[in-house]
Amino acid sequence: MTGLVEPLLARLPAQFTAAERGRIQRAYEFAARRHAGQVRKSGDPYITHPVAVAEIAIDAGLDCATVCAALLHDVIEDTGCDAAQLRAEFGDEITTLVQSMTELDHRHDQAAIDAADDRTLALKVLDRLHNMRTIQHLDQEKQRLKSQQTLDIVAPLAGRLGLRAVADELESIARDRLTHLPGDTGATYQVLALGALLLPAAVRASYLDEWLGELDVLRDRRARTRFALRLALSMPALALTLRRPTRHTLTVLRWILRTDLRTWTPLTVLLGWMIVETARNSLGDAAVILITVPPVLHAGVTRLRKKLGLDQPDEPI
Repeated sequence: MTGLVEPLLARLPAQFTAAERGRIQRAYEFAARRHAGQVRKSGDPYITHPVAVAEIAIDAGLDCATVCAALLHDVIEDTGCDAAQLRAEFGDEITTLVQSMTELDHRHDQAAIDAADDRTLALKVLDRLHNMRTIQHLDQEKQRLKSQQTLDIVAPLAGRLGLRAVADELESIARDRLTHLPGDTGATYQVLALGALLLPAAVRASYLDEWLGELDVLRDRRARTRFALRLALSMPALALTLRRPTRHTLTVLRWILRTDLRTWTPLTVLLGWMIVETARNSLGDAAVILITVPPVLHAGVTRLRKKLGLDQPDEPI
């Protein structure tokens, strides 16, 4: 794939020095060696992705270190290259950018976004832009999830960073995907999406993205259902951990959970909506939801009541 580097170098503005051009070429060559043999969902060689992100970085007017980091942004996570090797080749600045971007991939909280520097966040935004440009190669559930996450989090972040053209394109692609995707989803996704409503909005899509990656490995319908149910059971405790609820929030939550009527009225409405939406596409999946979700909800409510010291509701249904 040596033919990729010439157009990349030709794209560089005149103010880039010969030394900077050489550094970018070395970053390309290092990434190409590390990603050799890897392919994307589209079937394209994997190196085409970091090159595309680097091209977007150049067009956005970012500096040499950021362009190099764009080329190298997946080598630590996806190729077995460690930080020491990268630092020996490219120094502290580029290595820190790549490490920070890798760490951001594994964090699911707003605090991680707030703590990251602008160049790391810019790289994440540009990475998402190229992934959105090629999103048609993902399954529909992931397309829907990533598009919604892009609208809720990534596009506004791009605007905050001053990348207005990037923000506009992200919004355009995401809205187009959400408009044209079918409205139905599988039963397993519905279970996870319902449970994830308990989580903070800023991290909801990231957790769903990770769980869908796990589901991709499980092709057996029964295994996928069991996986979703286990996650749904742990959702209330995870929500409490992530939200760090205030005294007022806990007071409201205890008030809701204190009676079965207040607890189950909204849950029944949500369950009914899930069944109706799923039945439009598959009566079998709707039946799976009807049979499996109520016990999961009951178990989740029971755990949450126990955690809050409300082992028994004051009023039965």
